[in-house]
Amino acid sequence: MKDSDEEGPVSKTNVERLTNAFFGFTMTLLIRNLAVPDLSTMTGGAIVSTAARYLVDLSTYLFVFLVLAVSWVMVFRVYRNIVAVDRGFVVRVFVALLFVVFLPVTSQLDTALETPIGGVFAQVNILLLGVMTWSLFRYAARTPSLRNARFSDPRVIGRVHHEYIVVPVLSSLALVLSLVDVPLAGIVYLAAPFVLYWTIGRDGLDP
Repeated sequence: MKDSDEEGPVSKTNVERLTNAFFGFTMTLLIRNLAVPDLSTMTGGAIVSTAARYLVDLSTYLFVFLVLAVSWVMVFRVYRNIVAVDRGFVVRVFVALLFVVFLPVTSQLDTALETPIGGVFAQVNILLLGVMTWSLFRYAARTPSLRNARFSDPRVIGRVHHEYIVVPVLSSLALVLSLVDVPLAGIVYLAAPFVLYWTIGRDGLDP
């Protein structure tokens, strides 16, 4: 299914547009989970506890937004280095997008259960999203009809492979910390942008 003047209903361009729409919609939807508390009718300790809870909810939003931003970058690194899509690739895209759109639900569920940021539901969701993003990369790298020349260099693919396991590794760590009831387990995701910023600039995939 290569992009052309006679492209079918499913093309690389359409898949990219759909992916952008899902990520954009989810990033926007996340902010709806933040309800600004009315502090005008509160006094003393109630204000402090309510403000503290709001800061935790805000932190939850920021961490989930960060994960989505990193995932978006990694997905589009794959798109940038393929020339076509096929059925196997499209199926993997839809599964990945399913985990994207569920993130506001799972993060809100953890907040409702008073386990924000370190909640098990969000960590499992992020782990599955990370695995599917890695799966997109591996499928494209192993399918000659999809990839461009840069995606065919074994040395480059080997270096890039380590980048796609960053989120699954961090989410696995956060999940373990959540299961043993460590507060703010999601703080481990702060490592993702720093690690990827350093490695992406040195992997040789992008010109």
